[in-house]
Amino acid sequence: MSVKLKALTVLSVVVVIAAVLAIPRHLGRSGDIRAAFDAEFLTRPDGYQGICKHYGFEFPSEPLQMDPGLMYRAVADGAVDVIDAFATDGRIPAYDLLVLKDDKGFFPPYYAAPLVRADTLQQHPTIETVLNQLGGKISDQTMQQLSFEVDEKGRKARDVARDFLESLDLIQAGAQSGDGSAGSITIGGKQFTEQEILGEIIAILIEADTDIAVRRKLNLGGTMICFNALKAGDLDLYPEYTGTGLMNILKRGIISDPDKAYETVQREFQEQFDLVWLEPFGFNNTYTLTMRKEHADELGISSISDLASYINNL
Repeated sequence: MSVKLKALTVLSVVVVIAAVLAIPRHLGRSGDIRAAFDAEFLTRPDGYQGICKHYGFEFPSEPLQMDPGLMYRAVADGAVDVIDAFATDGRIPAYDLLVLKDDKGFFPPYYAAPLVRADTLQQHPTIETVLNQLGGKISDQTMQQLSFEVDEKGRKARDVARDFLESLDLIQAGAQSGDGSAGSITIGGKQFTEQEILGEIIAILIEADTDIAVRRKLNLGGTMICFNALKAGDLDLYPEYTGTGLMNILKRGIISDPDKAYETVQREFQEQFDLVWLEPFGFNNTYTLTMRKEHADELGISSISDLASYINNL
């Protein structure tokens, strides 16, 4: 990339951030609640439209569409009041945000696990054994801390992933990649920090434990970009979430029981797409609605029902 193009890119980011932070706190009636959601949350069935229907409310002003990387800063600075957030995002405690209780059980469980092409496992059966070492090893708090290391401390996802694997003795310090004599695979990921970290964890572990060469195609975009690339064979695996698989891909209703949700996606992905869910990592990265803690306390809001009631009484 040329120096001129880099300068323009940086300028564009600065302009976007400045525009977000310049949004008036309240547009319209006094007390209005302003929301900002990422593009995928605005369109998926377990997102904006679904939660409004489930809880019986609509925001006074149409929610803004915003990049996930900007939403946390925008809500923390008071440019908006409500965002969608991932429960394991380290910026929630860092910015003193409050996750609103999903008291009517709208969001399904979102347990993350490697989603792999069956023919990839046939060619490289060791992958299943290697990756199942991660089963149950990443708690909600651990994933939140890993994300914090990248988002707030500015560390590289690859370094954070390597340190995590070393801390569990899943790889040795300074472990080198295999020689690639067993062939190669391509690992993908969606465009947010957690997915980049998980992609690196998967890639580094495979490289350290096998002679498979790993190509990385991380930060590809949203769910359907990764899923369609997997089906087409452009990817061999990527981390996916049970709730996303259930509602966004299979178009099924909510299954609140985590084990039943996993069993359903595991069975139906195998039958319909010849794709295999390996053991879940352990954490539940459910969607949330999130506010500044100070603002939520001021309005007496601690749950999504409270938010709905406040909005409906404006």
